[in-house]
Amino acid sequence: MARASIRSDARRLISARKPFRTHGALYADDFPRSETGRMPPEWAEAYRSDREGPGISYAVYSYATPIAWVRCDGVPVIPEVGYSVTTTRHQNLCRAWLE
Repeated sequence: MARASIRSDARRLISARKPFRTHGALYADDFPRSETGRMPPEWAEAYRSDREGPGISYAVYSYATPIAWVRCDGVPVIPEVGYSVTTTRHQNLCRAWLE
């Protein structure tokens, strides 16, 4: 998996839906992990449901919490959930480059 700089690489990799890891808390995979981190229960259920069907082709995580994912039918999902300042910045990257 590519090591990425959040300032220079993350936007390009998120836009291209490529897996990456930063030197910090942001990372993305082309397979969904089962953990839901600090996601609220209703969004954790939505994430698990999307994993089951139609499936998830790409997911972005901040501190082990899925903050955005793309379903196999191409629909991006970015939960409207408030987290820390850092995770909010990560969510904003996803909003700009996944939709």
